[in-house]
Amino acid sequence: MLMGTEGDRVLLQIKDASKAPVFTKPLRLDGKTVSRWGSIAHEAIIGKQSRDVVVTNTGRELRVRYPTLDEYVTLTPRLVTPVYPADANLMVSLLDLHVSPRRTAPQNDVPLEILEAGTGHGALTLHLARAIHAANDPPPTQRLHDLEPERSDASQVEEGNHSKTDMNMLQSKDGAHRTALASSSWRSQRRATIHTIDVSSKHSKHAQTIVDGFRQGMYSQNVEFHVGDVSNWIDEQLLLREGNILGSETAAFLSHVFLDLPASYRHIEKASSALRADGMLMVFNPSITQITACVEVIRTLRLPLVLDRALELGPNMTRGKDWDIRAVKPRALIKAENDKKEALVSGNSDASTKSVEDEESAEIQVETKTRDEEQAQTLAQEEIGWQMICRPTVGPVTGGGFLGVWRKMKQREI
Repeated sequence: MLMGTEGDRVLLQIKDASKAPVFTKPLRLDGKTVSRWGSIAHEAIIGKQSRDVVVTNTGRELRVRYPTLDEYVTLTPRLVTPVYPADANLMVSLLDLHVSPRRTAPQNDVPLEILEAGTGHGALTLHLARAIHAANDPPPTQRLHDLEPERSDASQVEEGNHSKTDMNMLQSKDGAHRTALASSSWRSQRRATIHTIDVSSKHSKHAQTIVDGFRQGMYSQNVEFHVGDVSNWIDEQLLLREGNILGSETAAFLSHVFLDLPASYRHIEKASSALRADGMLMVFNPSITQITACVEVIRTLRLPLVLDRALELGPNMTRGKDWDIRAVKPRALIKAENDKKEALVSGNSDASTKSVEDEESAEIQVETKTRDEEQAQTLAQEEIGWQMICRPTVGPVTGGGFLGVWRKMKQREI
């Protein structure tokens, strides 16, 4: 494999592989990379085959190779902590994506659209884009000559009246316009797309450079970058796709949704409205309490989502550690409630009935007071913006977190 052109990043490794490789800056014809083994001009790297040997100014021989996707997302400069490769690979595998080229896909096959809210470094974006890559035809890389009209003799005579520089400029603009039209047409016919959105334009631009920089941007055409609030973006998309009633199953256009946001629970209702039946909603957060907040919102709003699994991700957890997260009532409380119901129905004396009612009234007052206090405390926390953090503190925390996975039910299942 050729080391490509300017803009590529490659790894330089000493021949015996005893030391960690050096990750170059984007290659430039006038650039160079300085390492512990000496410096080497980028001009000597560009055009080399993978595993070829290059020589530094000190005479040390280094092998050249492309970084793997895991190495690339780990070694590239970052503005935020990335989703580390082990976690990203697990998340993508849980989506159980199976794409096929256009020529083998069914005629009525609906496009695959995945939303990632919280672009961040672009690490998960790249893993998702790679997973869907086979579904799309290669993007147009040349001008569409078949769109160019035949030129008449009159037009050729007219061209003779222009300078060569003017004609080159006109041809360049015309070619760029046709290439843009071809690209727009290709994008509208994609069978798989990753929509990724971030509230920070700075982070989004940086993530786009990360995606574009991997192997000459081989996956970048599968991704659409957006900046803004994810709930607002979903509303805009539902309106743009026209003729659908918000919240109905026919309005849904997303195959899967991934939320990596500090307050993911605030966007679950909107995400659910745009998620197709049997689609997956994944929420990735550093604390288990953030996942339980999502469980509570889904239960309270009676959203058509069923918890498939909750996983703890981290070092040495290849498949994650399962957690049991449910909203339940203690058995003792259920038994007490059943006993009270039986006492009311059994036709006891007025005195005993009055006693039970008085007891229930007192308990209701206490319960109401407790709930009011809890609600006030919750509202106070939300106004301040605080969230409870519960996670291990033993050893350094590198990657990992908690992943909630829900599936969208059909309306008749509810």
